[in-house]
Amino acid sequence: MKHKLNKKFGFDDMEVFPMFPNQNQKLLRKEMTSTLYEYYLVGEIGEASEYIELCDVLRSANENDQVVIRINSCGGLLSTANMIINAIYECQAHVHGFIESECASAATFILLACHSYSLGEEAEMMIHTSSSGYVGKESEQHNYVAHSRKKIHRMMRNRYEGFLTEDELSRVLDGVDLYFDRDDVADRLERYSEVQREKFMQEMEALEKEIPDNEKTKVLPS
Repeated sequence: MKHKLNKKFGFDDMEVFPMFPNQNQKLLRKEMTSTLYEYYLVGEIGEASEYIELCDVLRSANENDQVVIRINSCGGLLSTANMIINAIYECQAHVHGFIESECASAATFILLACHSYSLGEEAEMMIHTSSSGYVGKESEQHNYVAHSRKKIHRMMRNRYEGFLTEDELSRVLDGVDLYFDRDDVADRLERYSEVQREKFMQEMEALEKEIPDNEKTKVLPS
């Protein structure tokens, strides 16, 4: 029975014990363990190879764990931020983003990918569009800029939806830097969370409509 119960519910590393030494006892005690991980994302976000350990923790943590990412960063490599965000999306644990002081540029993407947020007393955010220094022939530079601009604009519209207004997003894409203090960030994160919840519910409703009626779970009257 212990083997079947563990296999069914995923308790591979968990012991299941009867509360009392009675073969007829139906009440079981499950000893569950959880781990709190804290990672300090500080300074400039560098090469992806520097964040393998963080991504491994995010992908290895189970649903009983919690991961806190403490951010004090001016931003950095977007490709590295995207790798961390992918790991957050795949994480079974709850991921909490905490702004210690500065959260700018690519670091804002990582914060918004977290499941919940909190702010230090001097927390602030800065949002701007990306910058690069591509080197190559004139035709190569043109192709790269056109491709990069399309990708960045699509990504920023998706990730800042609910946090920035349409007017603010247009200004950022035109090259304006936007700064937000702690109170402004708190208000925007609350609004952003509501928008993301609404998007999630809409996606779930759309998926449910795609399931044939004969495959939906039938609820029988008691």
